Amino acid sequence: MQPRLNGSGAQAAHQSAPLGWPWRSWRAYRDLERTWFYTCASLFLLMVFCWFAGALDDRLFNGVSVWSKPFKFALSLTVYFATLLAFSSYVPNGYLRTTAGRVLVVSLTWVAGIEMVYITIQSALGEASHFNTTTAFHRLMYSLMGLGAAWLVTALVWFGWVIARNNVQRNPIALAIVVGLVLTFILGGGFGGYLGGQTSHWVNAVQSDANGVVLFNWSTQGGDLRVAHFFGIHAMQAVPLFALLLPAQITYMAKCMLIAAFSSAYAAVCAFTFYQAVQGQPFIG
Repeated sequence: MQPRLNGSGAQAAHQSAPLGWPWRSWRAYRDLERTWFYTCASLFLLMVFCWFAGALDDRLFNGVSVWSKPFKFALSLTVYFATLLAFSSYVPNGYLRTTAGRVLVVSLTWVAGIEMVYITIQSALGEASHFNTTTAFHRLMYSLMGLGAAWLVTALVWFGWVIARNNVQRNPIALAIVVGLVLTFILGGGFGGYLGGQTSHWVNAVQSDANGVVLFNWSTQGGDLRVAHFFGIHAMQAVPLFALLLPAQITYMAKCMLIAAFSSAYAAVCAFTFYQAVQGQPFIG
C-alpha cells in the first residue's frame, strides 16, 4: 500500500524511500482532508495570538502568564491535527468522505474547537479551566472537557483500524502509525484519565508553574502528572518518526522487530515518568 498524495489518489514517494512522505506542499496536505487542514491552520493562528497576548498582558495564573495554557493547548492540538492530516494519506481513497469518515473528521474538529474556546475564554478571564469545580457550570464544563479528551484519543483507535485494514502491502510506516495511535490511546488516555480524576496535576510539589521546565512548566520541585500524559499522547508521533529513520535497506521483518522494540521502550519510559510523578519526584530537578 502506498500513501495517497491527494484526494484523487495520486501516489506519493515509493515505499522504499519513506523519508519522502512528510515533505509535501501545503496544497497536497490541504487536498488530503480540508476540514483538518483548516482546523490545523486555525489552531496555529490561535497559538500565535496567545503568544502575542502573553507578551502584552502581564497577568499571571499559577505563576505563569494567563495565556500560557491556551498557547500550549493550541500548539498540542495543532500538532495533533497535522499528524492526522499526514496519516490520512494511508486511509483508503474516499474513506474520509463517507458517512463514517465525516463523523470521525467533524467530531474531532468540534471537540477540539469547543475545548479550545473554553480554555481560551477562561484564561482571558484569569480563571482555571482544568480542575475548576467552583460552580455547577465549571464542574459541568470540566466533565465535558474530560469526555472530549477521551474522544480525542479513543477515535485514534478507529483511525488506526482503518489504516491497518488498508495496509495490504505490509508497509512498515503504516504499521508504525497504527502502533503509535494505539499507544496514544492506551498511554495518553490512561494517564490522562488518572490525571483528570485528581484535584491537581502536582504531587507533593508547590502548586505553582513558576520556575518549572521551560515551555512545559512541569514542576522541578515535586511530581507532575502532566509529564507522563505528555509522553503518552505523543506516541502517535514518536513511533512513526522512528520508523521513518530506519534504513530502507533492512528487511520488513527487521523493521517490524525494531518498531516493536522502540514502542516497548517508549512505553516503559512513559510508565517510569508516571511512577516518578505519583512518588512525588520531579521529571527534571
